[in-house]
Amino acid sequence: MKKLLKILLIVVAVVAVGIFAAVKLLSDTEPAGESGTKADQLAEEVLKVLNKPAFDTIPYLQWEFFRPGQKYFWDKLNEKAVIEWKDNKVILDLKSLAASAYINGVAQDIEQTAKMKDKAWSLWCNDSFWLIAPFKLFDPGTTRQIIENQDEKGLLVSYIDGGVTPGDKYLWLLDENNRPTGWKMWTSIIPVKGMYSGWSGWENHMGTQLATSHTLAGKEVSLKGVKAGNHWSDFGYTVDPFE
Repeated sequence: MKKLLKILLIVVAVVAVGIFAAVKLLSDTEPAGESGTKADQLAEEVLKVLNKPAFDTIPYLQWEFFRPGQKYFWDKLNEKAVIEWKDNKVILDLKSLAASAYINGVAQDIEQTAKMKDKAWSLWCNDSFWLIAPFKLFDPGTTRQIIENQDEKGLLVSYIDGGVTPGDKYLWLLDENNRPTGWKMWTSIIPVKGMYSGWSGWENHMGTQLATSHTLAGKEVSLKGVKAGNHWSDFGYTVDPFE
């Protein structure tokens, strides 16, 4: 028995070392860039290409995340969201984080609502970012650096605070018109540093540009049902879903 345990410990150690080595091998060093006017001007160019003024005036947005299928309905102007996963639904005020929660349509008590609210907020921070990140280049708590070295060219955006994983950094890679083609990520939840993800499937929604497809580890995934509208009734609701 002791011999078997020893063998198992050796196997676990070898696997752990192998994983650590693979992560190190696949990771990239965070590039060094220059902050200031030039970086901010490049960020402004990105927002101009995507038409951020049009994005800012969209009243409602709907989409379904690619994994494992969370659904979102966003009242942008009033900063509220309906967040659904499995049999769960949370109506969340994105400013105050006040929430009401339902399982199979049944309202939950205070304790369960608090748990579901925390889950919904975490899902929102991650999943909405994969749709609207290009419009968050100047969010409070961000810094920007222009990268113009031999190996990398683009815009490095650092999120010093905010969300649920402060400290994350994203290097936007841009085409000749300064529209994003992808990013490299230095985040706390992804062990491989500098992992690349493509941004494509750009669609026009009420004048702005939204990317609906991404590549992750070489696999293409898509956001489903992306739709913008002027009123909640445009999305098939017969009553206000936020009431």
